[in-house]
Amino acid sequence: MEERIIDDPRKIKITRTAAGGVGDATDELAPDAEREEEEIVLDLPEGDDYDEDLVGLSPTQLQEELKRREKAAEEARAERDKLLAEAERALAAGDYAAAEPFFSQAMFYDPDCFRAYEGVWIARTRNFKDTEPFYDLSNAEEVSNAPAEVKAFLREKAGAELREARRAMEEEAAPLRETFSRAQEERRGAFRSNRKYYLVRFSVFAALFALCLLGAGISAYFIVRTTTIIPVALTIAFGALALVMAVVMFVFLRKLVIAVRLCRDNEMLSSTEEGQRLSELENRLLCLKLVLDDET
Repeated sequence: MEERIIDDPRKIKITRTAAGGVGDATDELAPDAEREEEEIVLDLPEGDDYDEDLVGLSPTQLQEELKRREKAAEEARAERDKLLAEAERALAAGDYAAAEPFFSQAMFYDPDCFRAYEGVWIARTRNFKDTEPFYDLSNAEEVSNAPAEVKAFLREKAGAELREARRAMEEEAAPLRETFSRAQEERRGAFRSNRKYYLVRFSVFAALFALCLLGAGISAYFIVRTTTIIPVALTIAFGALALVMAVVMFVFLRKLVIAVRLCRDNEMLSSTEEGQRLSELENRLLCLKLVLDDET
């Protein structure tokens, strides 16, 4: 009979007795003569402190699952090596555009492959002659989430140039921030007053339009209930007034939309030429912060 004893989260110890089969808690009461114990220890993969997929498996199922995983890992390593070989050939030929996809796919099969990370950035930056890829936000986030050894490699290769670029951009951005902030605050008051002006007038004429419609509706109600012409005249008058109110309301609505858009655009960096340049600098500085975050 067999008993499974789990002490270490990465080891499952199996006690096999003379009876064979799969045991349960009552086997501990069996006489010593019947136990003839033989211990078999199965090691779980490193890092799998707790794997729900392995819980409840019999010893045979566990061995099969571990073999399946090892086979899948071997196939992944083989595919990784194949892709790395293709990437290295493209890199040796100076075809950086062709090499990068192969390195990226190799990273998919082995996220811990340092050469794949290294190759991606060699290809992406044309052997670190072009640092512009570091200013792409998705690339910068990729660096930020990369293993420590990859970050160290990239900073060794391009860190000095990127730090110097960051220093120059900070010097340019500082006065632009002050200038843009001051001009933005000056425009903000005027734009908000303009928005309030058109909002009040639009609201007034919208209310008058509603009242005129209500008057026209009430007057029309009495047309068939009286023999006088007064309800007809009132309906026409209120209808005409409602049409006038609708036209004026529409004019103020258009101006209100423009005023709201001006207020919104004023809060955006791209609203002025200086703001556009500041926005570009801020985005590039953000990317450098992600790339060099351990140093800031």
